[in-house]
Amino acid sequence: MSDKEKKIIEIPEITRVEGHSAVTVEIENGEVTDVKLDVFEGTRFFEQIVLDHKYDELPHITSRVCAICSTGHVLAAIFAVESACAFVPSALEMKFRELMHLGMIIESHATHVCALALPDFLKVKDLLTFAVEQKEAFLIWTNLRNLGARVQTLVGGRPFHPVNLHVGGLSSIPHRENLLSLKTELQAMLATAIKLADLVLSFEPPIKRFSQPIFLCLKQESGQYGYFGDVIVSSDGWQAPVYEYKSYLDEQVVSYSHAKRSLQKGNPIMVGSLARLFHYGQNLKGEAGNIYRGSPLADGAHNTILNNAAQAIEIVQAIERATALIDEIIEEFAASNSQGAKFGYQTGNSKKGTGTVECPRGTLYHYYEMDETGTITKADMITPSAQNTARIELDIRQVVTGQNEGGDISGHLETLVRAYDPCNTCATHMVSINWKNKE
Repeated sequence: MSDKEKKIIEIPEITRVEGHSAVTVEIENGEVTDVKLDVFEGTRFFEQIVLDHKYDELPHITSRVCAICSTGHVLAAIFAVESACAFVPSALEMKFRELMHLGMIIESHATHVCALALPDFLKVKDLLTFAVEQKEAFLIWTNLRNLGARVQTLVGGRPFHPVNLHVGGLSSIPHRENLLSLKTELQAMLATAIKLADLVLSFEPPIKRFSQPIFLCLKQESGQYGYFGDVIVSSDGWQAPVYEYKSYLDEQVVSYSHAKRSLQKGNPIMVGSLARLFHYGQNLKGEAGNIYRGSPLADGAHNTILNNAAQAIEIVQAIERATALIDEIIEEFAASNSQGAKFGYQTGNSKKGTGTVECPRGTLYHYYEMDETGTITKADMITPSAQNTARIELDIRQVVTGQNEGGDISGHLETLVRAYDPCNTCATHMVSINWKNKE
């Protein structure tokens, strides 16, 4: 068959992403007829694994869903149980949890922006070449990654799968001297984070985005920028309590992938840094606010590739907020010298609760039902990457449709998929594009 009758473009694999998946694009007569994001990562079964376990085991089991964002799963599980039991943690406890979460944001975003995304823009073929030829950028990654790990280690006991966070409160309070030492490290790394954000924003997106997504994220208090909440807001102009998530997230099983996907009234959605800045970028303060206001994001730009820049800005915000948070923690602990009320599971009736956090890649949902003894009887977890799946497919469809048939878009599609920072658990993706002309 001649090239005029059928043209096939194949990319054997896409590296620098977490997990295993494949994308197939089929074009006939110049039109895209099908796009599939096939996540063939081994199924995890966590929604079944947690059944028959006690409520206080949930955070430490579900943290194993992901090492990079294990803190997010721990906190979502804790929030779900505490919500089910109508337990309100103290202000001090919430500050420790926020500090822990910011450490995860710094570590995860730094890894994606520097090690996974930057090589595309610095024109290096792989991470090894990146380490050798771009030593300064590689050092930015290792320094920021290590900083995020130290934050999580101080609060959580170790840099991933934290052992110090529990339903009701911490098992051990970090010492004041260690908090002050961490504050010094955060202050010293702020300039590095600013430099990274400036670098990422200096690159022009190699592709266009042809339609603005429906952006979803957790609602923030007036004037605040953060990662916790119990109400979801949409760029479509509606909001809803997160416990109603099944009314606005239509989660579907697809035959070609191990990952589910979520739609909102039949439409793809996008969650993550770009969505958070779309809704609450105006709330950013300090250097993060200055960088944001000088970026295309402040003017409403929604190109997928700018998710890399949004993450870089959030690193700056996380460092600045963590620095201030340490002062707040020390001041509040000195005033109260207590974490507040102790948690106790009240037996005798069944309970259900939903917990959410804004993870690096977007809104994470945990839902649990418990019997009268605190044993888990039902579980539901919806991850950010699963929510983004349908939007990734739509982005690919629109980019390929807007590309001349003779153009080489393989590399651009790789960059597009990476920009979502999909978490399928570190490994390789494959994209294949089949051009077909009907006879």
